[in-house]
Amino acid sequence: MAQQAIHAASESLYYEATNASNYAGVHIESPVAAGFLHSRAVWALGLLVALAITRMITSKPKMPAGTKALPQIPESDKIARDLLVHRGKKYGGRHEIPAAVGVKDGSEFVPLMNIGDNFWRHKNFIHALNRQANADNIFFGYPELENKNTLRRLLDHPDKWSEHIITHCSRVAGRIAWGDPRHGTKLLHVVPVLLKAVSPGGPIVNLLTPLMYLPDSISPWKKAEAKRAQQMKDAFYEAQEDVIKRYEEGTAEGSWTKLWLDKAQGLEKSHLNKHEAAHAVGSNALVAIVTIGSPVHTFFTAMCHYPSWLPRLQEEVDRVCGDRLPLMTDMPKLPVLRAVVKETLRWRQPTPLGVPHILEEDDVYEGYFMPKGAMIHANHYLISREPTQFPEADEWRPERWLDPSWPTYKEPLSEFPTVRGDPGFGYGVRACPGIDLVATELYTTIGSIAWGFNIKRKEGKAGYENPVPWYQTNPYVITMASQFPADVTPRSAEKARIIRQLTEDPSLTVRAVGEKSEGQFGRWDVFRPEEGSGRTFDWEGLTALAPDHDKGPRRYPVGV
Repeated sequence: MAQQAIHAASESLYYEATNASNYAGVHIESPVAAGFLHSRAVWALGLLVALAITRMITSKPKMPAGTKALPQIPESDKIARDLLVHRGKKYGGRHEIPAAVGVKDGSEFVPLMNIGDNFWRHKNFIHALNRQANADNIFFGYPELENKNTLRRLLDHPDKWSEHIITHCSRVAGRIAWGDPRHGTKLLHVVPVLLKAVSPGGPIVNLLTPLMYLPDSISPWKKAEAKRAQQMKDAFYEAQEDVIKRYEEGTAEGSWTKLWLDKAQGLEKSHLNKHEAAHAVGSNALVAIVTIGSPVHTFFTAMCHYPSWLPRLQEEVDRVCGDRLPLMTDMPKLPVLRAVVKETLRWRQPTPLGVPHILEEDDVYEGYFMPKGAMIHANHYLISREPTQFPEADEWRPERWLDPSWPTYKEPLSEFPTVRGDPGFGYGVRACPGIDLVATELYTTIGSIAWGFNIKRKEGKAGYENPVPWYQTNPYVITMASQFPADVTPRSAEKARIIRQLTEDPSLTVRAVGEKSEGQFGRWDVFRPEEGSGRTFDWEGLTALAPDHDKGPRRYPVGV
């Protein structure tokens, strides 16, 4: 096998790919009390126990004759497809996450379930939900409706653009899952806690894994996990019960949960009970928020670093759509928009290191032996930077999908580029089942924002006192680009007038301190920092303001 196909990433690549590049702006909610953290005696004991356990459970596997140990990491799309697609069932397992023990073998969070009958029941259920929801009405028409609300929020409060993106994603997810956008606030509570619990950048036990064997009395992360699981259960049960009540009254709007109650075609084969259906719907919704919110944040970053592309995108959208927002039916005529979305996903993947696959049985690939239980990462960061496929890989270049001189170009342009099959959404049996929703939201939301607004870096006295972060994200398994000050302005008075006509209600989800929702929704209210505090809504650190570390303006290649 060619040496470049499998090789260890350099230290600098790991530095970027794990999103640790000088990042100091994310507050990680730790369940560990400060006194515990600073207790040398407890930590010394813990480390000694961890080392002892590691020695007991670690053994060097014996390799079959004629094979080689795999000393390095796959970074090639070809290798990833060979292993994770063509041999997908072998490589479809998930590992136990020390800070979220039980998720792997439970029925609560589909993306991290281990492969087996339970996983297939849930995955088939989610596939059937998405097929039904996307059959004729493009997810009940909710993305189109919420695009109008999002433009109005951007018009009224452009400085809160990051907050509006998260609001948009939560409202769409709340509507599609349960027929009511107000349920989206539940997801805003559940997502940050879950994302931190399952990430290496979360509780320390995820890095020092032998600590998971410590007694409960000195394992605060176990208490935190029990609290997290109960919070998620409460959120999903409450939302499901609300739909059941409205369903019985005959007032339930279209949603995934209503499809389950209707016993829509394809759902009955999975035989999910009430608990399982609540979590299947909820976990599908919560993943959508971050996998869609992340690229939209990156789009704002790209527009400020590569300003020449926004007018080109706007020209295409204006020519095709005129005085209305883009729809999915317009997409065959909008290759520039699709190229912008595709390149945004490539440039800053939401899951740069992927989610680990666990090998279910011993395997040999081109002479390399991989034992059962081996952890395999499809390293999306490195795959998206293969030199032969992606020249100038660190630059955001949508033309690589539109110009025949680039190796990634495909025809016809009425179909390509497309986010379908994008490696950033996984491989094989673990590929994202919600790709149609992702495509619908990214294409129409980014297209609508470009239709209505100009986006540029907020100027400072010296021209770069409000720097745009180059690659600043949170340090979790699904990353989101840091927010930053930007000028977001309507393209014209006419555009502003149309946006005001589209909706009178900006539909704010994040509330000012002191405001309170009515009834059942009050428990799940989400608040922004007080005006004048100098702080912004950062979704518990997931979209924290980028630290001011830049030394000056970035220099670009000629023509960018």
